[in-house]
Amino acid sequence: MTTLGLDWNPGNRPKLGFEAEFRRLADGIREQRVEEGSPDHKWFFEISITAYETLQVPRVGSDPRADEWIRRKYNQQPQQMSKAEWVQRFQRFYVVELVPPCDGIPRYSNGSPGGYVELFSFRAQFLRDCESLVPARLLDAAYESKLPEATIAYGRELLSVGEAFARENALDPLNCVASDEDLNGATPRYRADIVLSAGRWCVFWGERGHMLDAYW
Repeated sequence: MTTLGLDWNPGNRPKLGFEAEFRRLADGIREQRVEEGSPDHKWFFEISITAYETLQVPRVGSDPRADEWIRRKYNQQPQQMSKAEWVQRFQRFYVVELVPPCDGIPRYSNGSPGGYVELFSFRAQFLRDCESLVPARLLDAAYESKLPEATIAYGRELLSVGEAFARENALDPLNCVASDEDLNGATPRYRADIVLSAGRWCVFWGERGHMLDAYW
């Protein structure tokens, strides 16, 4: 298993009626046969739906909640521009923080507003802390991008592993949330929570037609 850092992102899903074309282009992008900026690359995004759209993420300029959020950000630190200029600068910015909690927005994430990955990204690197319970085959597969059906199947395998481990350690798989103390000590609760969260993330996005895009 590679030791490089790893994040999972929900890739796009096809618009209705473009499923076959989406798969063809997705394969081309994944295999680097479709170049970034090419007509095919642009067409891929024309016929696909983003994770932001699936989550119905509020957007600055079109949702009052997002507008208020960006104004609060302005007030939290000194700025070199006026508030109006600040808000204008962030027009169309998606505010994932405003989406109600769900399995598709994990607690284990390297994501941040405007960061290199979004809050709906899963920090799959944490699975390395679970090498004692997750089979090597599944750990290696974590570095492979997957189409939706494979993402669901992979997630269910992780859930099966996590649920079995939780029960072996007298933990409830349906209520296994690690505390700060668990995280610091890499306890069984922490490891079970990581694997179960990863599994739920995969099933959530796969069932909604999104690919798993492994970024490392």
